[in-house]
Amino acid sequence: MFGYIVLYSFPLVVLVLFRRMGKPNALVASLLAGYLLLPEQLMLDLPLLPALTKHTIPVLTTFVVLLATNHDTDKAVLPGWIPKSWMARGFLLALVIGAFFTVQTNGDVMVFGETTLPGLSLYDAVSLILTTATLLLPFLLARKFLARPEHQRIVLSAFVVSAAFYSFLALYEVRMSPQLNNIVYGFFPHSFLQHIRNGGFRPLVFLNHGLWLSIFLSLAFLAAASMVRLSTGAARGKYIMACLWIMFTLILSKSLGALVIALCLLPVVFVGRRMQLMVASIVAVIVIIYPILRSAGVVPLDAILEWANSVNPQRAFSLEYRIFNEEILLDKAQERPAFGWGIWGRSLVYDEFGRRISTPDGYWIIVLGVGGWMKYIAEFGLLCLPVFVMLFRRKTYDIGAETTLLTLLLTANLFDLLPNATITPLTWMLAGALWGRIELGRLSEDSAEQDVLPKGRQQVRYSRFPNPAAAAQSVSTPPSRTGRGTPRDIRT
Repeated sequence: MFGYIVLYSFPLVVLVLFRRMGKPNALVASLLAGYLLLPEQLMLDLPLLPALTKHTIPVLTTFVVLLATNHDTDKAVLPGWIPKSWMARGFLLALVIGAFFTVQTNGDVMVFGETTLPGLSLYDAVSLILTTATLLLPFLLARKFLARPEHQRIVLSAFVVSAAFYSFLALYEVRMSPQLNNIVYGFFPHSFLQHIRNGGFRPLVFLNHGLWLSIFLSLAFLAAASMVRLSTGAARGKYIMACLWIMFTLILSKSLGALVIALCLLPVVFVGRRMQLMVASIVAVIVIIYPILRSAGVVPLDAILEWANSVNPQRAFSLEYRIFNEEILLDKAQERPAFGWGIWGRSLVYDEFGRRISTPDGYWIIVLGVGGWMKYIAEFGLLCLPVFVMLFRRKTYDIGAETTLLTLLLTANLFDLLPNATITPLTWMLAGALWGRIELGRLSEDSAEQDVLPKGRQQVRYSRFPNPAAAAQSVSTPPSRTGRGTPRDIRT
């Protein structure tokens, strides 16, 4: 009961955040707080409508608040709620059309022994579309309100701050066993045996699984390293300490995959923007064509298993089990490749007695099995395509370091979608912010960062001048409140 009370009173928390913070800060805080603190698995499953869960309640509340308070006259906000890019609109339309065709091609009833799976109807098509629209709301909100570089810096710092506090809860579970969800909400959201690892415990706090916690810590670690690069002075020292602390927590979380992703992308944080986007684009290409690579036998699975066995035989056995399941699920997905098998477990594999003999782990095989290539290309197109656009338009749009570093966070999450289904509202928030930056195009000197400065302050940009003295002479000084003709504060 306490879990339901917390879950359904969270809209009040969102309202308080929007009263006390600016819209970008409140948007990021609402999504992060809801994802990290609300209980898993508790829901109100209404007919036809999307289930009200920890993933949908913060997003829906945020959308309603912003819909009621937003005015498109604000220069810091992109106009409209739908992306202007024809590519993004095409992918969104493909998700809607694909849902209808998935229903149309799956009207047959499937019987496996004692298990009967119903055929899909128009009711299921409407439900799928509404559910997809709700899941994409973080994407649409971030595209509209987190497009500017200063807003994307807010996203990076929010990941760092939230992970720094969340790490104390994670370390408590490393030492005392993962019991916080049980203590606070009265239940454990997953298998406890999967969180006993190497003579210790793998934490999950209030998330679905320890893998979800580890990839969040991996993203937060990269965000901290990004802020180290973007910051100077005392702030940089604080972010260095946060970076080391989050890495320490990530190591103790005992998830090798997330740790490898973080360490592989760490050097990329400190290279040039062009190289960052090239690395991100390579990962995005691999993610998009991964089902084709698997079908063609190009992925060196034997070499990967041999390496995993040399590191840890127990983890190698787990990886081999995942690969076996992906193989049989991929074989079934290829029977209806265009629009998939639909919902109600129709994309899974059953034996002659009706027992399920397959367990999907990677998000790519789940999407491919449920919606076929139509859904796969649409969803991963929305997630991956902004990386390519920024690589080829980097100079045209003058893409800054905040945006390319945010791209690395999305890249880390994309790579983890191959072995795991760790897609969350935060994933869609990152992708939406990147699409918004593309839509902004090249920012003018006068508009950049003006909306984040307090009233009465003036920002001076020196990038067009050879030295600060020349820049200072070119700035017209407005009269201050005291009438002395000098501004109270000038930020450089």
